[in-house]
Amino acid sequence: MLTPLINNNDNVQGLLMITIYGCAAPNPKKISIFMEEAGLEYEYVSMSVHELDQKKPEFLAINPNGRFPAIIDHDAEGGPLTVWESGAILTYLAEKTGKFLPKDGHGRYETLQWVYWQVSHAPYLGNAHYYRLFTPKPRRLEIKRFTNESARLYRLMNKHLEERQWFAAGEFTIADISIYTWVQYHEWQGQDLADFPNVEAWFKRMGERPGVQKGSNVPYPIFEYKPSPNRDTEAVKAAIKYRLSHPSWAIPADKEDQAIAGTSQKEYEKAKKRLQMLAKMPWLFDVLSMLSPRRKN
Repeated sequence: MLTPLINNNDNVQGLLMITIYGCAAPNPKKISIFMEEAGLEYEYVSMSVHELDQKKPEFLAINPNGRFPAIIDHDAEGGPLTVWESGAILTYLAEKTGKFLPKDGHGRYETLQWVYWQVSHAPYLGNAHYYRLFTPKPRRLEIKRFTNESARLYRLMNKHLEERQWFAAGEFTIADISIYTWVQYHEWQGQDLADFPNVEAWFKRMGERPGVQKGSNVPYPIFEYKPSPNRDTEAVKAAIKYRLSHPSWAIPADKEDQAIAGTSQKEYEKAKKRLQMLAKMPWLFDVLSMLSPRRKN
């Protein structure tokens, strides 16, 4: 049975308007931040990916994709409504409440543009987490690829924020919420905010908002881990700290964009010429494929 962990209004009796199903990861924290910023009543059902709660039948009945977050709006028009996927949830809540999303015009679509940008590019940041921290052995090619792509995303954000306080519409929006919870993990992605001063200033502004502070601590503060009988929580913390400083995993990003991550400019030009040659002689690709040694992980 899925049972609530948090009730943000102790005076509420009976069923609350919004139930959130989540864990202490970037995407679920978007929703608790929104709720706190909007001053909405909610209950929070804390789930554990380490106990595979997302694969249990009672949760799959809520979200058949088996991912967090998901919400149930018990007060929706026409009866209770389930919504999953963080971008969809943020948009739904913004439209329901009239908060943090302009109703029409340029500001609305600028906001949605950055929300969709974030949700579509989050896998690059997530893969940086995985290859930098969680693989059994270091895999340099993958670490370089996703660390470099993370750096590219941070450069894009830094450029966009040059003359802006917020990401869209000249005001705090769901775009800022969507992006913030992933930037909280910049160190896991191999990024130093000192290299991106506009992002750093925006990140500080976000962190000063009371709703952001409170929502970020649901179900518990960032970099804290729910106790689990199947793992040693302190050992997890120690392992992450070790890998964040170990040269085999803590590989820095290149300073400039490169089409082939982890290569020098000279290597890039060589690869570019090779691809141009292969485009003219497609049969040669099969020959080179047979002659090239297979890479072992």
